[in-house]
Amino acid sequence: MTATGPASPGPVIRVTALHKWFGSLHVLKGIDLGVDPGEVVCIVGPSGSGKSTLLRCINLLEEPTSGQVWFEGRDITDVRTNLNEVRTHIGIVFQQFNLFPHKTAMQNVTLALERVLKKGKEEAREIAERELAHVGLRLKADSYPGQLSGGQQQRVAIARALAMAPKVMLFDEVTSALDPELVKEVLDVMKRLASEGMTMIVVTHEMGFAREVGDRMIFMDEGTIVEEGKPADVLSRPSHPRTKTFVGKIL
Repeated sequence: MTATGPASPGPVIRVTALHKWFGSLHVLKGIDLGVDPGEVVCIVGPSGSGKSTLLRCINLLEEPTSGQVWFEGRDITDVRTNLNEVRTHIGIVFQQFNLFPHKTAMQNVTLALERVLKKGKEEAREIAERELAHVGLRLKADSYPGQLSGGQQQRVAIARALAMAPKVMLFDEVTSALDPELVKEVLDVMKRLASEGMTMIVVTHEMGFAREVGDRMIFMDEGTIVEEGKPADVLSRPSHPRTKTFVGKIL
């Protein structure tokens, strides 16, 4: 697939017939999905439905068993793909913060800039300062993870991903490990990114966020996309029995 011009660039991410097996366990069963530039897609569903595996396949942290993932019209599942280069364009933030405990917030953000993008120390620091300010942590640059709250650590993780200047951000249940009072500060950062036009695929249990910020909601169950549509429609008027059961339990 190639771009057809400024008026209709096509999906920035396209997933076609994606299957993922772990041994005898069939986790993803023929996923087809397109995400347009600037779109916020929220993925919901019960535990074990394949949501996180889908994100990891899009970012190629997991190798799809079959099917393809396209990024800006390029088949990134091709064996010739430079995975490190792809991952600079498709950032991912996980439930666990995965920060280096012996490095400051600043050092956690500059590490990949220097080692992967080969930025000089001064340029890497300038980028890190900008992105830490972007997530409201400019004054915490010299703090270590152990000196930060869970919400602050997660925001450092977001800044680290943003520092690579990705075109797509994947968020994998990034608030589920946080105390309830810390959830809002992370969601506020994500809302701001959405308002700035960042393309986002968000696996979440935060239905208020999905309803407010999401352009589209996808309900997954047992490795398939069962239903999709506007978040308000999926939450208020689900059409599939499995979606109705899920929404009934969470709302």
